[in-house]
Amino acid sequence: MKRTTPIFGGPKQPSGEWESFLGLWERSNLVRSYFWSHRIDDEKLLLTHFLARLRRFFGVDFCFSALRISEHDLVEVGLPEAGLGQLASNFACRCLESVANSRAPVAWNDAGSGGGFRNTVVAPLRAPTGGAFGFLMLGHSRARSYSAVELFLLQALAGELSWVVRDLAARKHDRHKSAMMCHEINDGLQMIISNAELIRERSGGRVAGGAENQINAIEAAVRRISDRMNFLSGSSRAGDDELRAAEETGADIASVVAQSVASCHRAKERGIEVEVVYTPESPGGAVVVPAPVKRLLIALVDNAALATSNERVRLTVHRDEGDLQLSVQGMGSNRVADKLKSMFEAAGRLEGDRDEGGETLVRVREYLDHAGGDVYLKSHPGEAAEFVVRLPIESGAQAGRPR
Repeated sequence: MKRTTPIFGGPKQPSGEWESFLGLWERSNLVRSYFWSHRIDDEKLLLTHFLARLRRFFGVDFCFSALRISEHDLVEVGLPEAGLGQLASNFACRCLESVANSRAPVAWNDAGSGGGFRNTVVAPLRAPTGGAFGFLMLGHSRARSYSAVELFLLQALAGELSWVVRDLAARKHDRHKSAMMCHEINDGLQMIISNAELIRERSGGRVAGGAENQINAIEAAVRRISDRMNFLSGSSRAGDDELRAAEETGADIASVVAQSVASCHRAKERGIEVEVVYTPESPGGAVVVPAPVKRLLIALVDNAALATSNERVRLTVHRDEGDLQLSVQGMGSNRVADKLKSMFEAAGRLEGDRDEGGETLVRVREYLDHAGGDVYLKSHPGEAAEFVVRLPIESGAQAGRPR
């Protein structure tokens, strides 16, 4: 990149380029915030969620990543899974060797990628010191060049994933230590119970009244400690069970969209015409969405109608392999997109008493975070802004490379 010395009164950098960078940086923050607000305790699941968001962010054909979590254990994940068949069996090891001492993304052309892609960009995962312990790869079936801003953002996201991976390793180490301590505590508690029973046996059942009361108190205290430890070990799984239960029922996306538009009475009252566009075509029963997506669509249509009046609002449903994109756009102004953006931002900050609408938004927000969805504002010069929601809908959400 050519560097110039700033001169007072000289030409300024176009504001459009700076605004574009700020918009991309804001979208990349959605990737960061997800992993720090929703901790994942499995390396393969972590990479799957990260790659799903990375693939949507850069709009690439294939994402691949690998983590070396021990000397003989290598976790590999690719999205979509079909792209894994284009990679050589030792591709991950070759990539790790190539980026072992690199601190910036490395671009390969079609002659050196070895994966059947015209362009690949590999970003190392590493700590501030030491060699790379993993990498992120973006693959394109067609020739593509990356701008300096895109490469900067890719390395920034790779650095963020490196922090998350190290945080996961530290948490696993802490859990292992805690499990060992719990095991030792349980052994100690069992020893106390055994000694209490031994005292009773040796006394032949003639324990003095005061001593018997003390033994009973010791046994009751041991039971309380055991109950508290069992509660702590089981409470961490309750949240995941609730989220899974919320996703059990579903319906095809076309009928859900039609119901959401038909049930919005505010649209008719405020003179709103809702136009539904499917790209490339209506998926019908081919795409089944869980119950939280139904609530999401109702909230989108309802709040879009509240944001404006006497305007045409376009709801676009786009299906792209494992992703479903819902975008809402007011055709005459930015009011609709701005309203929806502020609505979802406020959903994460609502505390205390909530009305029914606020509670629905919180549940939808929790579902998007759990599923690895993106929520962002997209705008182009001279066009009305779009509010976009993207989420993975593939049933094989944890698709990884078989070992």
